[in-house]
Amino acid sequence: MRKIILFAALGLSGCVCVYGPTKSGNVPQSDESASPAVAPVDATTLIGNRRPDELFSKAEAWFASKGITPVVSNEQSGIIATIGDSPALAQSYLDCSALGQSQPLQRQYRLVVQVYSAGEGSRVSAQASGTARLTTADGNDKVKPAECRSNGNFEKDMLETLRK
Repeated sequence: MRKIILFAALGLSGCVCVYGPTKSGNVPQSDESASPAVAPVDATTLIGNRRPDELFSKAEAWFASKGITPVVSNEQSGIIATIGDSPALAQSYLDCSALGQSQPLQRQYRLVVQVYSAGEGSRVSAQASGTARLTTADGNDKVKPAECRSNGNFEKDMLETLRK
């Protein structure tokens, strides 16, 4: 009986070694890079000498100067947001190099600015994100939609404008 239990234990332990633990979620494997392709931009920035309504007006003026019409513009919540598919704007603010496509991709961008009071001064959050895909003339996805990261230009431009 001891031999049967010993062989069963050895046999089952071999299964654990062969199949082993599985990767779950977004946990990087040892050969994957844990660092993002683009350096993360600070989530919020404190601008100490400006009121939220003043910064909100400047952000709206920045969007107007670029010819971008905000889809959401709510001064009470301090949010200005837009979405679009202009190739020039998407290329200016998004990095879709992770897809590795040489063919032209259809990109869609999202630009969001949030301004809110931080006691003395205001906090500003600016974010650019989007997706890229390649769709054939018959409407089929040739490249599945994939996330594009911000290249940091939108955040930098917006914060420079608001600090002036």
